[in-house]
Amino acid sequence: MDSTCSLRVTRYYDASPAEVWATLTEPDSVARWLGSMADALRANVRSLQAERLLEVDWTPPGEERSVVQFELRPDGAGTVLVLDHRRIDARRGMRAMNIWEHHLQRLDALLGVAEAG
Repeated sequence: MDSTCSLRVTRYYDASPAEVWATLTEPDSVARWLGSMADALRANVRSLQAERLLEVDWTPPGEERSVVQFELRPDGAGTVLVLDHRRIDARRGMRAMNIWEHHLQRLDALLGVAEAG
């Protein structure tokens, strides 16, 4: 029996893919939206397509390695961000969802959330 789970979150931003990419990946910005987790996290890049896709092995302190993927695509004048987090220890699934919601709210504040249409 598989003891892992996955989650997917979609956000719409009033910002270009280049702006969202910079906010996701530039070190000063990462520190703002990930907070103290940015210093303790081990994230090794698995796949990278600038301004479109970032996939990393994701290992927060005290947890097993999982995989996080950020996918960006243009949407009118804005950008759709799809976050997929897979291979999460099933016992930590709801905790992971809560943590992502907290960090994505910080990202939302930096980028501006667009109205879904």
